[in-house]
Amino acid sequence: MSRAVSRQEEPVTRTRARHAAGRAKRVKRAASELTVEVARGASADLARAFELAAFVESASDAVVGVSVAGSITGWGEGAERLFGYSQAQALGQPIAMLAPADRAHEPGTLIERALSGERVERIETERVARDGALRNVLLSVAPVWGDDREFVGVVGIFRDLSAQRGAEEALRVSERRYLAELRQTLSELEEARFEDLRRLALMAEYRDDETNKHTERVARTAALLARELELDDELVTTIHRAAPLHDVGKVGIPDSILLKPGKLTAEEFEVIKTHTVIGGRILCESRFPVVKMGMEIAFTHHERWDGSGYPSGLREGEVPIAGRIIAVADAFDAMTHARPYKNALPIEHAVKEIERCSGTQFDPRVVAAFMRLDHRTLVDSASR
Repeated sequence: MSRAVSRQEEPVTRTRARHAAGRAKRVKRAASELTVEVARGASADLARAFELAAFVESASDAVVGVSVAGSITGWGEGAERLFGYSQAQALGQPIAMLAPADRAHEPGTLIERALSGERVERIETERVARDGALRNVLLSVAPVWGDDREFVGVVGIFRDLSAQRGAEEALRVSERRYLAELRQTLSELEEARFEDLRRLALMAEYRDDETNKHTERVARTAALLARELELDDELVTTIHRAAPLHDVGKVGIPDSILLKPGKLTAEEFEVIKTHTVIGGRILCESRFPVVKMGMEIAFTHHERWDGSGYPSGLREGEVPIAGRIIAVADAFDAMTHARPYKNALPIEHAVKEIERCSGTQFDPRVVAAFMRLDHRTLVDSASR
């Protein structure tokens, strides 16, 4: 009997065991499906954010979705164009693959900042394309939150700055070229003007200098004095080039006065003195350094250290250094060369006169520098 009952109950037991096993499988499958659904929910949230970003941003920008773990979950067409990876090649890869070696930490840092709720906007950085080329990009990173307010990842917008940087560099090159050409043109115009002025000075010189080399000698002596005074090279060069213009104002002095063989009257000397003002006015209103220096020299080369010179009665340091230098160079050359109205002095007498006038007519420092020069080389003996 008992055996009969046992046999009858056996199918029921096996059935119950099968049911229990089935329930266990269903519970396990349900748990697995729940896990998948949770993951799918996060991916869906990130996908929606990615699609929105791709819709809102310019089609030329690269839109990339990234999970909390740093894996690429979204890859737009702009990203394919910018970085060279297809969507199939990029999805699931670590976002760090785009970072240069010296910026390897940056993606993780940006995700951490996004996790704190921060939106990172418009930082300039670099990323590496598939071909190894660096891309200058403007990057914005925004956090993505799920329906349950859980952080599910970020969306990054990469704007390619390479074309912009190229255009900016092309513009800079164009501007530099334009400015160089403009400076060259202005320099040529100023040089042409300077040449006209130099010829004007020569015309004035031909009237009262038998050698026709007075301006050349004064310029050479002035440059030697400037170097002896240890002025900077640029200033020495400017003085050398501007010195020939010192007497350009003599074009405005009548021959009857300029070439008068005898002593000038007080009235005639007043006329002679106006050559400084005439020269300064001829040379004024120029931005060309040599012409500006020429104006300064024309105005001041007859000022005196003690203040008794003309046209302004400047004294000592009020007289520009170029004017003080030309005063000595011009006086020495005038004394050592004949003019229609006077004979030349011996070099030794002219040197003594320059030395005697130190501290009255001439700047003592300039005279001291003059005394150190080889005076015979300052005179064109063949023309004396």
